Amino acid sequence: MQEHLKTIEGLLTKREIKKAEILIAKHLRVDLVLSERLALLTLRARARLLSARQEDALADLQEIAALSPAQRQSAAFQELYADCRFARFELASVGFADRNDATEARTAYRTIIKAFPDYENLGWVYYQLGRVLLTSNEVNEALHCFQQALLTPSTLSALTAYCYERLGFVAFYEERNLNKAYSFLNRAIDTYPGSEDRAWLVQLHLLRSRVLRDMRQSEAALKAAENAVAIAASAGSENRSSLAEALFTAGELMLELEGRERDAINLLQQFIQISKKPLGVDVTWSRLHEMLGDAHFRQSQYEEAVAAYRSALQFNPYHPWEISLYYRIACSYYQQRDYENAVRAVQRLFETAAQEGQPVSDYRVYDVLGNAHFALGKYDKAVESYQRALEIAPPNAQNIDKIRMYHEFATQRLKQPL
Repeated sequence: MQEHLKTIEGLLTKREIKKAEILIAKHLRVDLVLSERLALLTLRARARLLSARQEDALADLQEIAALSPAQRQSAAFQELYADCRFARFELASVGFADRNDATEARTAYRTIIKAFPDYENLGWVYYQLGRVLLTSNEVNEALHCFQQALLTPSTLSALTAYCYERLGFVAFYEERNLNKAYSFLNRAIDTYPGSEDRAWLVQLHLLRSRVLRDMRQSEAALKAAENAVAIAASAGSENRSSLAEALFTAGELMLELEGRERDAINLLQQFIQISKKPLGVDVTWSRLHEMLGDAHFRQSQYEEAVAAYRSALQFNPYHPWEISLYYRIACSYYQQRDYENAVRAVQRLFETAAQEGQPVSDYRVYDVLGNAHFALGKYDKAVESYQRALEIAPPNAQNIDKIRMYHEFATQRLKQPL
């Protein structure tokens, strides 16, 4: 049996979970001594935890405790129990996480540290405790745990990289120390074993991309995001959500670079192809279509831009930049010479602003409205719009001379006899 147990251990290490579970089920069907059954149930709990089936893993642990109550007090049992409870907390649907799961995990990890100072996987316990502490915003104590994990033995070859990633996360989001965060994340990449699952690197490269973006290193940030895309794309269908996030991030960064609009559209359309379209309000999909609208507009694809901007509003009717989106819709219609719809879009903008109690203080709105009225031959309304634009525009506003000129043209047209 020991050879079979080693084989199953090896499969779990390589994350060949289905193969491991088939072997476990096969051996559990035969007569076993208690120690062998306990070992197989423990391996099955680990396999279920690795495949995000925490409830099933906890059921296995309950069976182990019923068969051998003394097992409950062991460090290995406490570690697996805490990992299951924390995973259940982390992976719960939004609004359904039970804080008690994190509390139970925290208690179990602290028990191991206190009662088993020579435990062979204590480094992992410190690391997990640090992650639990971050969920309750106990940052300083969490940092201590990550630092302690780096100095404590563990059976996990990737633990050093895991710790550096969390230290980089804290340096970025909590300390806002970009150079420190960048250094830690580079160490995480350098120390991650080549034998481990590369899918873990996707989130690491995305975090590194965000740091580089805030450091205003746009090209390097995009390169990091593209690394994430490449790794996620080669990691299999089970990493589809990571691939979608990487595509979204890379598309957003691509759009910030001049002349890369077509590449940005390609990446964002790939996101749509591999993602499930939400049925209701979704801020991510709203932002996605807003970016597509901007990319199409800069490519002079104005019809596609209008459709994308309208989709952005459909996915988020409470969009914080709703007024800006209507302005961009108006500009897109104007570029198509669809002046009537350009006017309607600006009127909808005014209605939205009035409903929200916001003044329309962007002179460009009145400029495009004036342009549309001028093109329609409604010179009185054009004069009114241009006049308002001139009143609120700053002295050094772009196109200010053009607005003055067309204000004069419209005024002259009004003076001409019919």
